Amino acid sequence: MRAERTGPLRLFARLRLFALLAIGGAGPAPAQPLAPPPLAPPAPPPRSLLGPDGPDPRDRPPPLAPPGSVIPPINRPDPRLEAALRARLFAGPVAASPAAAGDPDQTEWEQARATATRPVCADVGPLRYLHNRVDLDGDGRLETLAVVVGSYACSSGGCSLLIFRDNDGSLELVAENGLFQSPLTVISNRHRGWLDLTMPASLHGAPDGLKELRFDGRTYRPVPLPVAEGTSGPPGTVLLELLPLPFERLGRPLPCGP
Repeated sequence: MRAERTGPLRLFARLRLFALLAIGGAGPAPAQPLAPPPLAPPAPPPRSLLGPDGPDPRDRPPPLAPPGSVIPPINRPDPRLEAALRARLFAGPVAASPAAAGDPDQTEWEQARATATRPVCADVGPLRYLHNRVDLDGDGRLETLAVVVGSYACSSGGCSLLIFRDNDGSLELVAENGLFQSPLTVISNRHRGWLDLTMPASLHGAPDGLKELRFDGRTYRPVPLPVAEGTSGPPGTVLLELLPLPFERLGRPLPCGP
């Protein structure tokens, strides 16, 4: 009789154990490792800066200041620039290289300089220079623009404007113009990747509209700029301006020493 009772009890215990094991096996599945995120597609290569007419203007930064503003000239001596100005203006033949040709509409004074020998600095009287820097070609390096004023550097048509670029630490002459009229303005138009410049034009010393300096791949060339009556030309940023000040307060002295 006791064996008959224990049989169902054992069977019940086994069924209960089986149920508990089944319930435990139905628990949450072990966590699966996270799949790595999908790789982003590779970035397209940068668009070439070189277009059919030189560097693409869309890849170039705008002027350093908005149109209508004035970038004050640098009011401190620059020995490297002074040496470059002296090397260009004095002690040697005057004939310009093709890469730095001046205005083709030269005055008699400019024509005389082109056929003569440059005097030494000490023989021309006091000279002063005004300069500024701006990235004209968008390569991240600043070009230097300088105006030299004085009896030797100026005539009835204007004064001497020289534009240099930084070439591995030395200043390389890009353009020279002996008919600079104030102010010199940089505008957003480009030629061959270089920003255009504008300045007043003159005819025998009298104002005669505007002219635009455009880079042709080697130097800046002047081009007459038609301006509608009652307008002042394209908006731009003034880089160099000869204010009505006494000569001794215009820019910095240009020393004659080495």
